[in-house]
Amino acid sequence: MSDDRKKMIKQAFDMVASGYDHPSLPFFPETAQRLLTMLDLQPGARILDVCTGTGAVALRAAEKYPDCEITGIDLSVGMLNQARQKAVQHKIENIKFLEMDLDKLAFPPAHFNVATCSFGLFFLPDMQAALKNIIAVVKPRGQIVISGFIDEAFQPFTDLFLQRYQSYGKEVQPLSWLRMSNEQKINELFSAVGINKITYQHVPLGHKINSPQQWWDVVWNAGFRGMLNQLTKEQCTEFEADHRQEIAAVCATGNDWLNTGVIIASARLD
Repeated sequence: MSDDRKKMIKQAFDMVASGYDHPSLPFFPETAQRLLTMLDLQPGARILDVCTGTGAVALRAAEKYPDCEITGIDLSVGMLNQARQKAVQHKIENIKFLEMDLDKLAFPPAHFNVATCSFGLFFLPDMQAALKNIIAVVKPRGQIVISGFIDEAFQPFTDLFLQRYQSYGKEVQPLSWLRMSNEQKINELFSAVGINKITYQHVPLGHKINSPQQWWDVVWNAGFRGMLNQLTKEQCTEFEADHRQEIAAVCATGNDWLNTGVIIASARLD
């Protein structure tokens, strides 16, 4: 991954770190809870949580498996600071959070029994290379578990957001999570790195949008905010007002369900 891309990712997630545990984003802790049910762990196991963010998976794993050693890594110092504060607050000691580049993992080969990556892998331009780097630090017959959103997630709200953003003359990139949003795409990703033993869990998450503010909280506290920072202050104010109106109009038709469905894949190494 290029240095410019890494810098952009760091800045985007540093910016939203303080709001990443906002109640508008319940799919992060809910997915973490489901993901942990797929782990196959023995006492003393080492777990690596890649793109750990504010530690949704890592902290739950540390609490659930007090005899295991948990390591969470991320590029974003802001996210890591949030995770460390939560570890101290909840007196969780079998965990450490490290600022680390996935391209340069500072661990011995075959060091971990399990590696997890929740809502992170799809941000990386070369997912295959990232997955290979993760595999290199996992023991033979170890486990890798990843999660992402399904194809239909956040619709139609995302389309409305992107259409309005595009109206400001901004280029709209394909949504990153669509790169691994179904079993076929994930099968292709794992197959490309020589893994074919995969099991899946589909998690039908979502909630009703009772007001435009609920959707705006999602926008403001997650990755969409990085796009808004490309607008001027005046444009952003106008964008928010107009976007809230169109969200209200959609909800008034009864189309007020925010689908945050998730797919979790567990792969076993040979």
